[in-house]
Amino acid sequence: MKGRAYQLLRSCLRDKDPPSARDAFIYARVITRARVVPEEITPALDDPTIERRLEIALEDILPRQ
Repeated sequence: MKGRAYQLLRSCLRDKDPPSARDAFIYARVITRARVVPEEITPALDDPTIERRLEIALEDILPRQ
């Protein structure tokens, strides 16, 4: 889905500007785990492989509700 990878990656920051230290750390861990370059994740991107890698990274890193 177009823009899904961007939404997943931005979800780590929880719409805070600037992000808290915790959110920035989680963001960095997700980037590292998913092996993505943040500058390449744009709202126009449509890549199911990247989306899946981000989903897996978020599931592994974020605490379960």
